[in-house]
Amino acid sequence: MTAKGEFMRRIQALLAIPMVLAVAASISCGGGGDSPSGTNNNTTIYSGTFAPDDPNPGANSVALSGSSNQNIVTLAVNVSGTNDVSGAAFDVTFDANKAEFAGWSPGLLLEQGGHQVAYQLNSQQAGRVIVGVSRTTVGAGASAGIATPLVLLRLRAIGAGNSPIGFSNADLLNAANPPATKSGISFSGGTLSAN
Repeated sequence: MTAKGEFMRRIQALLAIPMVLAVAASISCGGGGDSPSGTNNNTTIYSGTFAPDDPNPGANSVALSGSSNQNIVTLAVNVSGTNDVSGAAFDVTFDANKAEFAGWSPGLLLEQGGHQVAYQLNSQQAGRVIVGVSRTTVGAGASAGIATPLVLLRLRAIGAGNSPIGFSNADLLNAANPPATKSGISFSGGTLSAN
């Protein structure tokens, strides 16, 4: 094979890699973090908004805040006014007829100081996202003065009306070895509205 022919073969192989990776990622991820079924047969696109139960959370709190982009509502799970945080475990609940889980993004709180963080999310049950997040390294816990996001959750509005969004089985963990539940922490949700 000529040098030019070998060069062209390598270029074609390199150009094929992104396509192969994209196909593999969509197959293995179920389409990038969509709902458990991966499909929403509803063709109506609803506009979603979020109103927090506590728009000004105080110290020792975990509270939701939200932003909207058409039918996607991004919920920040914010920790405020506490220190020595190494992780959290909680369920976020909502009306499965009004919203579906659409994905997540890492937060900022536990990443402080360059720590590695492990995220475990399970959305197999409609109307519930089970979240576990923790630092993978031992050391001092993170501190949150003002509201600092622990994790960002995305919900897609799929039905008109209001859906309460709340926490259950909720614990914020300290940096002890092993980590223990921090006492005196309040959790507050809000309401997703779609039309």
